[in-house]
Amino acid sequence: MDAANGHADAARENNDGDRRLVRPPADWFVLLERVTAEIAALLDNRRTWRDLQARGTALESEAAGTDYGWLAELYHRDAALGIRRMVDGDRRTGSFKRLLQKMAEEPRFLTEAWFLGDSTGAHHEDLAAAFREQADPLRFGHLNPAVPRADLAALSNGTAGIKCWVDQHITHAQLDPHSTQPPPSDIDAALDLLAELLEKYTSLLRPGGADLPGADGLTPGT
Repeated sequence: MDAANGHADAARENNDGDRRLVRPPADWFVLLERVTAEIAALLDNRRTWRDLQARGTALESEAAGTDYGWLAELYHRDAALGIRRMVDGDRRTGSFKRLLQKMAEEPRFLTEAWFLGDSTGAHHEDLAAAFREQADPLRFGHLNPAVPRADLAALSNGTAGIKCWVDQHITHAQLDPHSTQPPPSDIDAALDLLAELLEKYTSLLRPGGADLPGADGLTPGT
């Protein structure tokens, strides 16, 4: 199903009132699946790099110093590029930024009623509390657009230095670059933020806990 049809279906459900339950457009789930795979790969790479680092001086000795530095440079460049992809605002891209923008533009398609589904009893109450805490603190009955906007701002601010460096030094050969390579701590912080936001929006769009490809191991800091 393409994006236009997905939005049309969601709109028809909205207009049908009680006959059909409003649900998020199909393209939100397409973006979520793509973002999940991208971030899972970034976190897998970080785990591999940390395993190498854990070998410490033994690895440096085996790699003869300069080779170890080369590996470190390759890892951090690749991680920075992957983070940059997640904050690409081009409408043709499957980025986290595009998902958050779409949700902020059409918040009424993520309703509490859809999120709760057929849940009952204590589970129903837990889901309702989770939805209000994460998506609807002002009790609109649907996603408050201020929520994805705030998360988008946090993501943009948390990755600004990485984005600038990648744009000037990796994706473009800028003649007068003014950015410096982000330190490893900035890369780690950006990856942690992506993992935290992915966990949040996966819980909002997959309230039943349905698995997505590559969704394992998304805990921040791993």
